[in-house]
Amino acid sequence: MSVLRSHRAFPVLPMKMNKCIPSMFLLTLVEYFKLLFKKAFTHLGLLKPPPEEDYYSANHFSGYVLLMDSRSRSLVPVPIQVVTEMIKQNLPVREYGNFIERFGDDHEQVEKNTICTVCLDSMEKNDEMRELCKCSHVFHKECLDTWVNEGQVTCPLCRSTLYPDRIDWTGRATCSWIIN
Repeated sequence: MSVLRSHRAFPVLPMKMNKCIPSMFLLTLVEYFKLLFKKAFTHLGLLKPPPEEDYYSANHFSGYVLLMDSRSRSLVPVPIQVVTEMIKQNLPVREYGNFIERFGDDHEQVEKNTICTVCLDSMEKNDEMRELCKCSHVFHKECLDTWVNEGQVTCPLCRSTLYPDRIDWTGRATCSWIIN
């Protein structure tokens, strides 16, 4: 084996390179760029995602929520779609003007400072709004309904649940709902 000398006095050994390594590197690089372009075009909406990805994204909140049954003191799994419908049906819808009247003399101060944290728009007197039972936060009806339609079952502000902790089959307690 001959040793070549470089101009800086370090020995340079000739080495045979396997022809397979550059072709594997090139193939990996091509696959990487193919994946990169596919993701970019899908993100920009120029390419439709494969059916299996579309299926999972459409059902991203297909699960269950565990609720306490007040009669049997046990957890009951309830499909999240049922819980979201329950939330929309049972949270009261009020006009914002009626809501601020209960604050008496402070209603002008409350009216100026109330902002829907979902859309970041101020509440107007004639807006339909929902007041949450557990935390008393208020949101535009459309904003909270959109939030719930996305599979969210907690308050957008403090993350308290939008459904009761226990299912009250009689429906007597405040903020509890009857499950049929």
